[in-house]
Amino acid sequence: MERNKRLYPISEEVFKRKVLPIIEGDYIWKGGLPPVSHYKAFCGILYILRTGCSLRDVVEGYGYGHVIYDRFSRGL
Repeated sequence: MERNKRLYPISEEVFKRKVLPIIEGDYIWKGGLPPVSHYKAFCGILYILRTGCSLRDVVEGYGYGHVIYDRFSRGL
């Protein structure tokens, strides 16, 4: 599936190879699976940092702004 490069600046394969091992090494699992994948949360954080938009205006494909904020404040 071809993703929009503006919304997902890195491919999921690159994310899994380079970023995910770092996240999983430090991530503390509490409860079940997160409501948004690590990849979508990471791209959502990059989108907010790049555009400067508010969390309320985050693109729906990343999940709710509050979820993105929680993941950012916990270190993803």
